[in-house]
Formats: sequence, structure tokens, C-alpha cells
Amino acid sequence: MKRRRLLAAPLLLAGCASAPPAPEAWPAGLLDLPPPAGGRLWRLDPGASRLRAVSFRAGAMARVGHHHLLQAGDARGLLWLPAQGLAGAQGELAVPLAGLQVDEPGWRADAGGEFDEKPLSADDRAATKRNLLTSLQADRHPELRLQLRSLLGAAPWWVAEIGVLLGGRATRHRVALRVQLADGALRVDGRLALRQSEHGIAPFSVLGGLLAVADEILVDAELSWR
Repeated sequence: MKRRRLLAAPLLLAGCASAPPAPEAWPAGLLDLPPPAGGRLWRLDPGASRLRAVSFRAGAMARVGHHHLLQAGDARGLLWLPAQGLAGAQGELAVPLAGLQVDEPGWRADAGGEFDEKPLSADDRAATKRNLLTSLQADRHPELRLQLRSLLGAAPWWVAEIGVLLGGRATRHRVALRVQLADGALRVDGRLALRQSEHGIAPFSVLGGLLAVADEILVDAELSWR
């Protein structure tokens, strides 16, 4: 299916550095509880959606490494909107980490620039995924979850407060969204920057950190709801 653009802790340092904020609580959401009465319940259309994460190379030897593109192979999600306004809106996405797809050649070619300067073999991609799942502790925490905590604005612009559950720790972020309703689909597009260390995850590194994955990850969501 042709894809469309959609109106889809830090580490404690020695000395005087302050401790990271306490992890957020993770309340039960739409994927676990019945939706409120009234309003409208939208379901994620995975075939018309894309949820991608971008990780960046780091360290003194970064030039010999690669940036990486990761994409959800499967996801489930629900979005409930009240009949009037946005107050009380609820939503949740769940992404199985084991189903992540990694560095498909076509994605890297489309991205261009530094993403397309070095080819990656099938063995390279498989090794990247194994390292990724190990870093994310996917055996203990097999899903990434995104949960809508509040929503305000007016189409085509929304501002959302989003909870992110990764590695067994939850954080909270504010995200600007672009929204469009067309052809019976609600399209929502947004981007979010995360730090792995906020979730207790040590970014992958080798050679004493000379070659590493940057702490920051970009999540790029193009979501279609029906």
C-alpha cells in the first residue's frame, strides 16, 4: 500500500550532578480497559501507518559505524476522542520489540546522505537487531508503549502529552502533532526525541565507548486511524 504522509535517565554523574527524575507511574490504558461511553473509538490501521525510530552513531570512531533505521513490523493501537472538544481524550500504542525491522536497504536509500553511504549486509542487520534487543532488555520488557495523557489544540494542530514505557520505565513528553481527517481516516503525524538512559538503558558501545550508539533516539510516527 502506498504510504502517505499522515496527520499521523541521564546517568548519575560523580560530584555535583543531580539525580534523574523518578520514573513515571504507568496507569492502565485503552489497550487494557474498556473505552469511555460516547465519543468515538478509532483503531490503528497498521497497513497505512509507519512508526519508525532513528538511532545515531557516536564515539570517537563514529565514522566507521552506522546510523540505524528501525521500524515497527507490527503495532496495535486505540484512540478515543470525546464527542465535543479534546478534553479527556485517551489513546495507547503497543509495539512488540521482537518484531522490529532494521535497516532495510530501501529505507536507507530513501533517507540518503549518511544513511546511504555504507551498505549493510543481511548479517550486519541481524547483528544490529540482536544488539538492539539486548540493550532494550526485550526479554524482560518485550513492548514499547506510548500512551496519550492529555490533548489540546484544534485541527490541524494538536499538542499531546505522551507517556513512554520502555525498558520497564516510563517517562513523559510533550509532542506537537499535525492532524488531518480525510477519506474516513484520521491521520496523525508527530516526532519525539527520547534518551535511552532515561529508561535505564545503557546505549550499545564497543571498544570502551570509542564506537557507540548515541543516547538520543528519534521516534517518527505517521499514524492512520479508522
